[in-house]
Amino acid sequence: MKTRVAFVNSGILGHRSVARLIREAVESEPALEATHIDLSEGLTIYDRIVRRLLCAGFRGSPNSRVAQLTLGRWRAEWHSGLLAARRLRRIEAATGGWDVLHFHPQATAYASLRRMRRTPAVVSLDCTQRQASLEVPSAWGRRSFGPGIRHDGAVYRAAAEIIATSRWAADDLARCHPECAAKLQTLPYPVRLTAFDPGWAAERRDRATRPGGMVRALFMGGDFPRKGGPELLRAWQAGGFAERATLMLVTNWPLAAEAVPRGVDVRRNIAPYTPEWYACWREADLFVMPTLGEAFGMVYQEAGAASLPSIGTRLNAIPEIIEEGRAGLLVTPGVEGELVNALERLIDSAELRQSMGEAARTRMERVARPEDYASRLIGTLFRACGRTLTTTA
Repeated sequence: MKTRVAFVNSGILGHRSVARLIREAVESEPALEATHIDLSEGLTIYDRIVRRLLCAGFRGSPNSRVAQLTLGRWRAEWHSGLLAARRLRRIEAATGGWDVLHFHPQATAYASLRRMRRTPAVVSLDCTQRQASLEVPSAWGRRSFGPGIRHDGAVYRAAAEIIATSRWAADDLARCHPECAAKLQTLPYPVRLTAFDPGWAAERRDRATRPGGMVRALFMGGDFPRKGGPELLRAWQAGGFAERATLMLVTNWPLAAEAVPRGVDVRRNIAPYTPEWYACWREADLFVMPTLGEAFGMVYQEAGAASLPSIGTRLNAIPEIIEEGRAGLLVTPGVEGELVNALERLIDSAELRQSMGEAARTRMERVARPEDYASRLIGTLFRACGRTLTTTA
């Protein structure tokens, strides 16, 4: 008898990529029967009306002043929880129930506490509400996270198992909810290593020996301001790198022509995991994203898989991905001088780029293998519902 699992994912921002990774991790396990629910797809007219009512006035960043004053972030998260509960009820009525549930992120479980008491659930998160609140500069803005913090606590206590994608998130959850520490584990996201050819490193070594070759730095980020794009452009211009390097900006963010300095190549309409997207990784010699706000940063994992050294910020879980001084360089968010110096070091030294790129790939092969992620995730699901693989094969 197979174990039936429902995977609920918000489907927004980077969570859609997480849903894809989870689907790939469990698709080959014969002991599981999986239902994947993406809350951003298949919306009914009723769903859209409820979203309009609950999220009225919620525009732009959840940390904007309007959102803070009207508890916009919490209302949006409560909406995702209600949508998940309705979707689960509808599917259950048509196909029957499940042996275990998996919610990512934690807000998708907000309206399913009663269900979690009768059906064991795994709750996955990449950031606690308290950690998210610390990125808001105003005291009122931080207080507006209070309802979400309390609601998260109820979800964690109801969960059979909790997965945090980083030690940074896991340690904070354990401090805030010590009663949940025993069922908490750290499980970083995997990266599709086979999609990134290790032979790209040899191509870069060959390019570096050619006279007059330009070093190619790569940036990828949809939310250009939050990902540190303006800071990168200022540092690029301040360092005068256009004489010896090209900066490839993969973004659809609207940039005025006068805002793009010399030596910058803006590449638009490149969807993730397409041939054009992989070609950017292959062409690059280093990756740089001086983000100002990032819970985890899967893109740094992808850079490592592509055998590229990364320049990232000393922020949240990023130091767990970029091994500083060995697989890349870390800078203080918003400090232009540090970013200029980091770019200078990697652009001017092919040897350093190559050694760090090799170390980055080796590290991803050690800590981000899809097979290891799948094994631990599946084991967690079976543990949550009190089963073992040997009894359900």
